[in-house]
Amino acid sequence: MTSTLVIQISFFVLAIASTASALGVIIFKNAVHSALSLILTLLFLALFYLQLGAMFIAIVQILIYAGAIMVLFLFVVTMLAPDASESEVRDPLRWQRIIAGVLGVALVGALSYLLFTGVATQSIVTTAGVNSLSHMVDTRGNIEAFGLALFHGFAFPFEVTSLLIVVAILGALVFGRRT
Repeated sequence: MTSTLVIQISFFVLAIASTASALGVIIFKNAVHSALSLILTLLFLALFYLQLGAMFIAIVQILIYAGAIMVLFLFVVTMLAPDASESEVRDPLRWQRIIAGVLGVALVGALSYLLFTGVATQSIVTTAGVNSLSHMVDTRGNIEAFGLALFHGFAFPFEVTSLLIVVAILGALVFGRRT
């Protein structure tokens, strides 16, 4: 009986906190504060998922929505803010371009090495036999089989997709830059 009481109390506390943070998204006039309040709302939603016993969905909620997408929102909001001063035309940190170029060349070199040596294609999950994906689903479960297929068999396409997302973000910054 005490565990159900604790669960009910935690549910009501989460409900009040998530409602307050959701109202903060609407009420705040500053876009950054609204985005931070939305991150808090998404974290509370992940806690609801944990309370229901859906740990995988809670972790995905935190990693994807509260992590990646909201960081992207905050990045865009702070970079393209309408109240940004336009007097800062010169680039005070020129050394960052050199480091970015070196890291870009290292990334292209590592991806080229993986592509031309076939390291990424050696561990692709087979479609028949004992090592097949359907056999892994039967023995290990859906989530573990999905993780193994994504991060072992399809690591190279996964990394190429992340590279394309970074290029898209940089393109949005270039197009959104004020002249």
